[in-house]
Parts: sequence; structure tokens; C-alpha cells
Amino acid sequence: MRLKDRILEICEEFDGRIGLSAYNFQTEETVGCRVEEVFPTASVIKLPVLLTLMQQVQDGQYSLDDPIMLRRGDQIGGSGLLQYLSPGLTMPIRDWAFLMMSISDNLATNVLIDHVGLDKVQAWLADHDYPDVQLRRKIDFTILNKDQNELGTATPAALTRMMTAVFHNKHLTPNACQEMLRMMNKVGADRIGRYLPFEPFGSDVPDEAKLNLAGKTGSLKGMRAQTAVVWRGKREENRGYAISIMNEGNPEPELWHPDAPGVLIIGRLARAVYDAWLGGEGNWVIG
Repeated sequence: MRLKDRILEICEEFDGRIGLSAYNFQTEETVGCRVEEVFPTASVIKLPVLLTLMQQVQDGQYSLDDPIMLRRGDQIGGSGLLQYLSPGLTMPIRDWAFLMMSISDNLATNVLIDHVGLDKVQAWLADHDYPDVQLRRKIDFTILNKDQNELGTATPAALTRMMTAVFHNKHLTPNACQEMLRMMNKVGADRIGRYLPFEPFGSDVPDEAKLNLAGKTGSLKGMRAQTAVVWRGKREENRGYAISIMNEGNPEPELWHPDAPGVLIIGRLARAVYDAWLGGEGNWVIG
């Protein structure tokens, strides 16, 4: 079965709206479904916040080593751990950014949006030709519970292009892009990485053959999303692809379960792309 047909077959099984965009680094093939439709991003929108922050660091406005203090007024619920720590805690910007990306800490996100400037994020997106990606405000669940689009929106195609740019050291320096991938390492192992054949801990498989994943996830009631890059070995070998999967409107009661339909469908779609493009020890199937 052609990869496109397999993707459409899986998507039809989801009770809601779903989109996918994937780009093969070696063959430059693209595949997808609803690639240009706009979806709510939830925490996936933290990726352009990070890009804007790294741009400002690169421009010399401040350093990743500069400190930021946790203030009592920064409190916000949802994902993360900073909401449980004591006001007055001071950390380098690098650690705030790591928490925003690695565990999707909402408090860290709002603090960094304040730091870089909401308008500056939108300006960065406009300057780098991402008109379909919008960050509308800081995280505010009183607003998001009424309209999931009020944090951020994007198309699967735009997010895949953005992750491809990070992987290929575009927009920013190679060191900055490497640091961003470090902050996103294994993020989404329960989604895009859910059914992928990662080597077990302590494996004697050489690094040039190991499977890697870096990305950003997002979750709100009845919706799940992820953008990521998946590759084997050294980045410069381009043995991999970028992929973004976004869904919304699942009618089942939201239990925030790791096996939620929106999570499982992302895993199944990601495995289909992997099997076509990275499976079979490099015998790539184009379709």
C-alpha cells in the first residue's frame, strides 16, 4: 500500500479532525493530509517562543546564562513543576527554556513570553515567512477552556517546515539549533515515538545507527499535537524526516490518559511514515 493511502486510511479511523505533514530529508518527498488546514497548537506553539529567544541571544540582547527569578505572580497551572517551587528561585534562561520544551512547563513558558515579548514572537514568525503560525497570548486557561485557538494556531505544513529548519541549521547558527534539539530530545516518545524501534538503554548499537527523536507536543481537551524530527545516526547524513501531526475534536471524555485516542493515532501515523522512509535498513519505499 502506498504511504499516502495508508495515512488516509488511519486518519479515517479517528473520530475528529486530523492533519499530517511529513518531509523526507534524503528524497525531498512530502506526504500528508490536511497539510494547510489550521489547527490549535496547544504547547507546540512553544517552539517559536524558543526560536525567538535563541534569535535574541544570537543577536546579543542577552545570554542563556543570564538569570531569571521565579515570582509569586507567575503562578499558572497545567503541565510543569515550577508551579510547585518557591518564589525567589533563580535559574539561567537556558534552564527556563529547557523546562519549557522538555516537560512543557507552562510557568516557564509564560515567563519566557514576557522575557522575549509576545510581539517579538509574532515579528519573528512574520520575518521568517510563517504566516500560518500564530501565538496569540500567554497561557490562560480561563480563555483556552472557551476557545482552544486562543493560545496558538498553525498548519501541519508550517510546523514541519519549522522543524526541518532547526534540523538543517537554518534561521540560526548550528550551535543554537543543536541546543534546541537538545532541549527537545525524546520529547514525544509517547506520541510520534510511541511505536518506533528505539534501541534499549545500554545497547551496543553504534551511534551512527541509533534512532533519534526531538520535538514538541501539545495537549488540550480532546486535542493532541506534535511536531518532530526523526533520524538515524549523524544529522549531516540526512537519514530522517520531519513530521507534524495535529488533531482535535475527539468526543470521548477527556481523562488525560496516555492511551487517549489523539495520542494513539499520532503513534500509528508516525510508525507508518517510519516504515516507509526509515524501515528496512535503509531500503526506502517511496509512495
